[in-house]
Amino acid sequence: MKKSILVLILLLCTGLFSGCGSQGKKEITVLWWGDVYNYNFANTLIASYNADNPVMPAKLVVVQGEYTYKLLVMAASKTLPDVVLVIAPDVYNMGSRGALLPLNKYTDTAKFKAVEEEMWPRLMASFNVDDKQLAVPIWTWTPGIYYNKDLFDMAGVPYPSKNWAFKEFEAKSRKLIKKENGKIKIYAHDTTFSLSDLLLLSYLYAHGGGLYTDDHKKCLINTPASVVALKAFSELRLKDHTAPKASEVACMGNSGRNIDLFQSGSVSMHVAGRDYMDVLRQRGGSKFRWGVAPMPSGDKPSRFLVASSLAISANSKHPDEAWKFISFVTGEKGQKLITMDRSDITIFKKWAYGKDFLDYQSRPDVNIVFRDMLFTTVPMPYRIGDNEWKTRAGDHLALVELGKMSIEEACARIAADFKP
Repeated sequence: MKKSILVLILLLCTGLFSGCGSQGKKEITVLWWGDVYNYNFANTLIASYNADNPVMPAKLVVVQGEYTYKLLVMAASKTLPDVVLVIAPDVYNMGSRGALLPLNKYTDTAKFKAVEEEMWPRLMASFNVDDKQLAVPIWTWTPGIYYNKDLFDMAGVPYPSKNWAFKEFEAKSRKLIKKENGKIKIYAHDTTFSLSDLLLLSYLYAHGGGLYTDDHKKCLINTPASVVALKAFSELRLKDHTAPKASEVACMGNSGRNIDLFQSGSVSMHVAGRDYMDVLRQRGGSKFRWGVAPMPSGDKPSRFLVASSLAISANSKHPDEAWKFISFVTGEKGQKLITMDRSDITIFKKWAYGKDFLDYQSRPDVNIVFRDMLFTTVPMPYRIGDNEWKTRAGDHLALVELGKMSIEEACARIAADFKP
């Protein structure tokens, strides 16, 4: 393992990702995740920046596959490019290792505070760790619920109301199940029984439960509110059978991994972000009528915000120039490019009311739903070690799904695995 990491570091520094060793040149390096969609957009963004900044232009550094792993390797070897595209887990993981430069020097200025005033509520908080602003958001994402209008009509179920709550979601879910010869042919939704599942997470928080306290020191999964919420969600899936079990998904074509249950007509609802609209419009579009509803609400905030951001390497030799690039992306020109070219949502409220945003994919109804949710979203809960903890939690919840363990016992074991 150590040998393979050493080899990867050497490859990184000999130019495989074309970023190491460029610190001495009069340019800043920008690390980006490089699938076709993101690579093309990054080139457009950097070309626009360089047109205004010929003295110290930006150079794109592309990484494909295992992006997070390669981020950590570059952070460990102190070969991170000047500017890095990151999400909240990356910020926590690399920030804890001192690999990211605190940006308070720049974000606490009156100039940037004016920029922040234009952003969606609580957006900057997603990247603030222990009062250190380690990154700045450049676009946002939040999940909604896509629904198949044809399947709703066939079941005689009204479409979700504009401001529906989880009680309405539960009632509609029970009515959307379709059986043939004693077997379920169409499920209500395709959620999983996992602490990483976005619907389960929203359901848990909407009913007063939670994963852990804001300071990450105490686990909340075994509190009475959390146990009651998880038990209700479990019964909705297992007793009412509104969603397929993992074993049932495995029988739904190609082991369930290569098919989209929503697109195939096997489920009536699917949780996804605004970018899923691009998927439904591919290859001539879906064969059924569909709409989008916001994530159902509850007694507590339960609509979560995920955002991509830009951070600066703690080892950058050009932090001020790196900040200049971030300022461009979070400014008028950068955000206009994001609004016109991406399904992700601009960080600025005002750009989400313009024609470019509303007319995206010719579905203003969908765009408005995702825009309006952002007024009530809160940052997705995350802490260092979450991925490992949630993986172990999944093993306990899988036993609940198999009928081998009670919710109460699973919650107790998940809480015992929690390490502050």
